[in-house]
Amino acid sequence: MPASESEPQDRAPQDRVPHVSPLRHGLVPPHIHHVLLYDGVCGLCQRTVRWMLRHDPDGRLLFAAQQQPLAAEVFARHGLDRQQINCAVLVSNFGKPEERLAIRSDAILSCLTVLGGRWAALAVVARIVPRALRDAAYRWLARHRIGLFGAAELCAMPTPAERARFLGV
Repeated sequence: MPASESEPQDRAPQDRVPHVSPLRHGLVPPHIHHVLLYDGVCGLCQRTVRWMLRHDPDGRLLFAAQQQPLAAEVFARHGLDRQQINCAVLVSNFGKPEERLAIRSDAILSCLTVLGGRWAALAVVARIVPRALRDAAYRWLARHRIGLFGAAELCAMPTPAERARFLGV
């Protein structure tokens, strides 16, 4: 539901977050329904995105750094504060009224499901582990990712086909 329809009418206009569908404004191809929001300064996150690009030749996933305005718009639509988000976020049904978010381990497992094949099978097996345990491991890795994998100092130059899969760049 657009943010303007769900908000009380007594809020000041500057407090309202207008719902601008990226699909309607030509920012996203209409067949794309999954966007992974990742930390653009995290080396592990950037490596994960590069891995997903290699394993998604059909282009079922698009990507956007959480530091981009597009991510801020998504977070605002869902009442989230970017400063409190320290995890991967998969946006399903991106830009549509039924838009939904998956976070932490659910985001990664949902990405694997979107990739299909053996990756989807791996996601099914991994979901046997209770979410609380998966997310505890995810949180530990998120806290230590820069120390373990470093910060992303320079982005690898994507091919033109890969570049088309990054939103807000």
